Amino acid sequence: MFDLCGRTDEGHTARPGRIDHSITPLCFVAFRVGPPTSGLAKATICRFLSWRNVASAAWSNAAANALSWLLAFTTFLRRKRWIEVPKVTVVLPWAKNTHRAARGTAAHNDGPPAAAAQYIAENRMRRPLPCVPQRMLHRAQKLLSRRAWTHGVHVAWFASMGCTAMSQEPLTGTLSAHDPSTMIQCNGRYYIFTTGRGIPIRVSIDKFRWSSGGTIFPVGSAPGWTTNAVPLFDGTFWAPDVVYVNGRYLVYYSVSSWGSQVSAIGLVSSPTLDPSQPGYGWTDHGPVIQSRVGDPYNCIDPGLFLDETGRLWMVFGSYWQGIYIVELDPQSGMRMRPQEPPIRLAYNEQIEAAYLYRRGPYYYLFVNWGTCCAGIDSTYQIRVGRSPSPLGPFRDRNGGNLLQRGGHVFLESSGRYVGPGHAAIYREGENDWLTFHYYDALENGAAKLGMTRLDWTADGWPATLLDWNAFYSFEHDARDHGRVYDGSLRNGAGLQTVPGRGRALRLDGTSQFVTVPPAVANARTVAFWARWDGGESWQRFLDFGAGTTRYFLLTPRADNGRLRAALTSSGPSGEVRWDAPFAFPTGSWAHVAMSFEEQRAVLYFNGVPVAIRSNVSLVPWQILARSNYLGLSQWPDPAYRGLLDSVRIYGRSLGADEIRRLAWLHPALAHAYDFRTHPRDQVGTAHVRALVHVHQTAEGLVFDGQTGSYVELPGGLATAPHPVSVECFVRFGTNLAGARLFEFGDLQGSSAVRFLQFLPRTSAGTARFSFNYSGTAVPLDIGPALDNQTVHIVCVLDPLAGQVAVYTNGLLARLYEGTVPSLLGVGSGRAYVGRSLPGDSPPLQAVLQELRIYAGRLSPDEVRANARAGPGAAALPVHLQWERSPEGIQLRWPSYAVDFQLESMNPIISQNEWRRVPYSQVLRQDAWEVFVPAPGLPQFFRLRR
Repeated sequence: MFDLCGRTDEGHTARPGRIDHSITPLCFVAFRVGPPTSGLAKATICRFLSWRNVASAAWSNAAANALSWLLAFTTFLRRKRWIEVPKVTVVLPWAKNTHRAARGTAAHNDGPPAAAAQYIAENRMRRPLPCVPQRMLHRAQKLLSRRAWTHGVHVAWFASMGCTAMSQEPLTGTLSAHDPSTMIQCNGRYYIFTTGRGIPIRVSIDKFRWSSGGTIFPVGSAPGWTTNAVPLFDGTFWAPDVVYVNGRYLVYYSVSSWGSQVSAIGLVSSPTLDPSQPGYGWTDHGPVIQSRVGDPYNCIDPGLFLDETGRLWMVFGSYWQGIYIVELDPQSGMRMRPQEPPIRLAYNEQIEAAYLYRRGPYYYLFVNWGTCCAGIDSTYQIRVGRSPSPLGPFRDRNGGNLLQRGGHVFLESSGRYVGPGHAAIYREGENDWLTFHYYDALENGAAKLGMTRLDWTADGWPATLLDWNAFYSFEHDARDHGRVYDGSLRNGAGLQTVPGRGRALRLDGTSQFVTVPPAVANARTVAFWARWDGGESWQRFLDFGAGTTRYFLLTPRADNGRLRAALTSSGPSGEVRWDAPFAFPTGSWAHVAMSFEEQRAVLYFNGVPVAIRSNVSLVPWQILARSNYLGLSQWPDPAYRGLLDSVRIYGRSLGADEIRRLAWLHPALAHAYDFRTHPRDQVGTAHVRALVHVHQTAEGLVFDGQTGSYVELPGGLATAPHPVSVECFVRFGTNLAGARLFEFGDLQGSSAVRFLQFLPRTSAGTARFSFNYSGTAVPLDIGPALDNQTVHIVCVLDPLAGQVAVYTNGLLARLYEGTVPSLLGVGSGRAYVGRSLPGDSPPLQAVLQELRIYAGRLSPDEVRANARAGPGAAALPVHLQWERSPEGIQLRWPSYAVDFQLESMNPIISQNEWRRVPYSQVLRQDAWEVFVPAPGLPQFFRLRR
């Protein structure tokens, strides 16, 4: 809120506007919450502007009387030097019952807009205004307090994400693995077998931390039959798989040599996988099936499946004529009918690593297309089809027969996860776990074990994604907020402070640019903000590729004068292009995004699709990029001159709603958890790892004080080189001293180290935010304990400024100024809500509605905007400016505030009939502009999304 004297809440004085006799402005300011429209709550600010043309005689008596009073009131204010032009803040969207009264006190959480109007009129003027007719104040209050205007609606920002955006689980330990078998359990431990000498074993107690479990055969020693059957066998066993049947663990393995069809699949068994158990030991049973030159198949890559009827099947095959199946004897483990030829199930020129799984009425066949074993040049991708019979025919989602090169793409290269292959599924309770291997693009293509939760679509198809993202906020340097895909500033590229935006990347158009890792090009969505200084065509926002034949580019202006995206793996002649109908504007912020969906790709400008192409089969990972630039071209084209900010890159395809909301969000927002909808990160990909004794409701996560209740998040949420802001909307119960709202950091023995924490109650009866990651704890008490209060909390840590600020309900509760070490010192091991790192804190009693993490410092304006907007809403402070002339008024708001519409209402003719102003808004000189001719009657104006 602000007063008519021009003082904002910070006490700053706004610049006064000039008054003349032909145009007399009066600013009457109030917040208004609109009724639900298209599922969004709207918070608006109305500015009452009236004109009186002294020469006009066409006014009605009522209008003339009203304007006479307005003129007299304006003259009174002008004489007292009280007419000034304050800043106007637009907040959107704004959920129901979250209005804070103008006084800014926590006790006024539900104050109606009428109270705000009365407060402005009665308490913020320097002295009473006896000349103001009470009927006018009453009319204003009545106008602002209409019941329909206090209704809002909850906003689920990224509801279109669905539940299929699964993250690669954070595995640790000995992860080197190629062709991992199906995961299997024995005596409380999990086992996986992999390609390697002696058949390496991986073992885990929890599926996430893996260690070496030795080998089945002694390294350097193999059954004698192997070299007789395959003379070129070098002792490296390929692609084992395991099944438990009739009291034995059966491991099937491949014996072959590179590029040869002379191969065999052998069998070895043990009554237990636990070396500490009696009877542990491996017995080899020789070959199960062999292939020779001229056979239609190649006997490698066994995949085992035990049907619920007790029938045992094995799929196998590689290249040649494809994938085959045979039935095995569950008693012996050997072929049931060795005289019958195997049945062919799938074909492609490059196909192998088959796996069979049953769910419901269907058998699902997973296969690999492409090439393996080439590190980050591997092109493996997993495809799938299904059939009501294990013998086929298997068809993909479009009805294509897998025998005729059919197969729906299930998993492909994404980010660091290059060439995912050798799928297998382990069912545990109600969860399906998918295991696979991938070549780590961030570690020179090392083959590693991967695992993710598997989901199923409503029509019964398996679905998962290696859900990752890179986020470059450019608040400090070019590092990724998650510290996985760090970039580098080159040739003096630097950062620039931008009013209302924090800091942004500044490139000078000569030689400055940014590099990001090759893995970043393995993406499905790219989104960013830019303010281009103009200049020559063919500058690059970004260019990911490998020379001038393989690249993915976005340029503000191509040779046809249009904003363009292009993708090719065969040079300019093979480009797939997306041209907007216009060039990127100069001197103004705008949001650009490119999303590659299945068989379709869309270019967006300010959240609106501007170029769409269907039947697009080429996607960015297929260009095998090695040089990824921001601001530089693969060609000798001009370097980019201007600003870039909030570069977000995702491994999955974002839909139109998600792209639009990215254009609406705070540019530094890195993670957002709206716990009233689901426990997923709705902006980044740091999804909740575990909910323990915590209930999710429409109000949020309920911590009811049960011992051992907590939420586990991925570590590293606040481990960053730039400022970080942590924001919560929470309703506390009565807590014991030491209960934690959150604690991020590491464990050293049984002690928390390098941590951030928030306590709603300490033993001293205060609430406290603490940081301790440089050897000395800094506890910041922010007032009395927060028992039984609904509170909006923001903790801002800024090492660059040497400040830590804590806000409650939009007000500064504590400011610390001193040494604030780099947030890179914050431990990245663990992050908890509702418990301490060691787990020794009392249980939390609270309902947590929302948690947000920003890769930057929230300003006081932004904190207040969020406090007023409430949970589930993306608030944005917007300063509305205006200039008057005898012909009318020019209204302006920042270029980064996209999708705002200017509406007006005549308060004399109608009290609640808002109409869109019928004048076009123009993007010019870093602002949206609308010119409104001087109307014949008083008007309210508002901005609304």
